[in-house]
Amino acid sequence: MSDDNPYQPPSVAVHDVAQADPRARLYSVAGITLAAFVGSAFAGGLLMALNYRSLGEPVKARNALVLAFFATAAVLALAMVLPESVPGLAFVLPQLLVVQMLARKLQGVAIGAHQARGAAMHSNWLAFGISLLVAAALVAIAVVVVFLLPASLLA
Repeated sequence: MSDDNPYQPPSVAVHDVAQADPRARLYSVAGITLAAFVGSAFAGGLLMALNYRSLGEPVKARNALVLAFFATAAVLALAMVLPESVPGLAFVLPQLLVVQMLARKLQGVAIGAHQARGAAMHSNWLAFGISLLVAAALVAIAVVVVFLLPASLLA
């Protein structure tokens, strides 16, 4: 027989939820979702990256930004390829739902623990403002791309 006891607790240390500095502020899941609604998946991913940075997880912060960038690029590419008859909601709703689900799954527990400790949170108004800046940057990029691309590619 083996010496392995299936009822013995694991010998590997179990880590608690990543905790932010109590003075640090995090964005709520609602703020992240609002940012994704107004400023695309990139805005929501940016706020998640800022949360990860506050939680002391720089690698996850970088990964959140990279994923958000590629998700936004994919949505913009789809918008250029699909016919104009496809409603805008078909682009907004999936982004919104995916960002909200990821924010809850990946950061919900840490955000909840942060709030339970009585630590301060960023305002949803700040999340809204950041999302407006991201949306303005995306519009500016789209305008530049439209003016730089030959007309034959846009038709």
